[in-house]
Amino acid sequence: MFKVLLVDDEPLMRVALQSMLNWETYGYSVCGTAANGEDALHLIEKHNPELVITDLKMPRMDGISLIREIQSRECSCKILVISNYSDFELVREALKLGAVDYLLKLDMDEASLAHQLEQVRLLLEKDRSDQKIELERMQLIDSQRKKQILRDFFSSDASDPSSFLQDNFDC
Repeated sequence: MFKVLLVDDEPLMRVALQSMLNWETYGYSVCGTAANGEDALHLIEKHNPELVITDLKMPRMDGISLIREIQSRECSCKILVISNYSDFELVREALKLGAVDYLLKLDMDEASLAHQLEQVRLLLEKDRSDQKIELERMQLIDSQRKKQILRDFFSSDASDPSSFLQDNFDC
């Protein structure tokens, strides 16, 4: 399951988002809701969600500032923006900042949200796969390095192990 955080200043919108569909069916669990970007940042630190769905216009910290702050903290979550028709310039800026896509609030229904969640889930699964491959690659390199050190040690003049250690490590 991927964790999702819902951020919107309108309480009815947060409730609608949370109850619009069965999140688990799409591979997600809602880890929290927030009314503004500041509250969202606290929940991001606490829950480390893989997806943040955020409104753009909110008090205290808007969606654009939230996206910038998420990036500055090097959070690896994906961001999906929800907006009104009049927010086109903000949507464009959000996409430039790295949001994966957007949904218009007035057009949003279960099918459109489910479609976006599926698209984001595919991105998240690819990221997980890439991270797993990188970890395995690093483990293989580490293992090969250790084997080479042992080969070097046993093929060297092992009469003075401390000099071997000093030559090959920062001791």
